[in-house]
Amino acid sequence: MAEFTQSYEVFEHTADVGIHAYGRTLEELFAAAALGMESLMIAPEQLRVETSREVIVEEQNLLALLIAWLNELVFLFDTEFLLFREVEILELSEQRLRARVGGEPYDAERHELSSAIKAVTWHEASITSVDGGYRARVIFDI
Repeated sequence: MAEFTQSYEVFEHTADVGIHAYGRTLEELFAAAALGMESLMIAPEQLRVETSREVIVEEQNLLALLIAWLNELVFLFDTEFLLFREVEILELSEQRLRARVGGEPYDAERHELSSAIKAVTWHEASITSVDGGYRARVIFDI
């Protein structure tokens, strides 16, 4: 499973916040985007891996798949208060993603929640090929 590394960078965007995620492969890119988003909510070193979930998302194209993937992780936080520090992409195509994520439920006594993400937006969202891999730009509504 991929763990948090500096495979993403945060940038400010009006009342929202965004990330640029990087990966040599699309699998690495999708993992980095998820871990970067999670880092906006909580410092990864505060999290243990106590539970895992399999996540399956299907969409019409790669960018829609990335947005749906990240929104599914937001949904898991909203419904089960789950925060993740590990991501393993098990299957990825242009229209389908299957992944395993590991983390733990939010605990107000142990975790300092930086901000809650309401949604992943389409505003300026992109996936581009760059030297040595891929780059994604994603903006979050906080």
